[in-house]
Amino acid sequence: MSFLSEHSNSIALGVILVFIFICLKGLKGQKEDVTEIRYWLSRDKWQGEVTTATLREWKQTSTTHNFDYFFIVTFDANLEGGVKQYKAAAALKVSEIPQLKKGMPIVIKYQGVPPQKIAVLSMQAEH
Repeated sequence: MSFLSEHSNSIALGVILVFIFICLKGLKGQKEDVTEIRYWLSRDKWQGEVTTATLREWKQTSTTHNFDYFFIVTFDANLEGGVKQYKAAAALKVSEIPQLKKGMPIVIKYQGVPPQKIAVLSMQAEH
């Protein structure tokens, strides 16, 4: 019992520092999502090429746009002379979410080579 009372300040400081570290690490991941969502929101305002890609995986974010949900999607595309993986934001209606399938074609817009901005324009579910 005397150990806890003697070192309670050090233990409390350690717990606080671990908590702050975990919070900041969580914010870092969200910053990447915010950048990709910002590119999607401004997709009509920047110049770029439109092409198709192949969906690989997706992750739902906590952000919504009207009644649509934002997802960060990973896809394969040939934008730099070879097929590579890229990430971009996509806004999906609730009814579109169950239609997501690995390998489905998506339409993307990108700016520059290598791409500095990428946004998903549409996802073409097979019926």
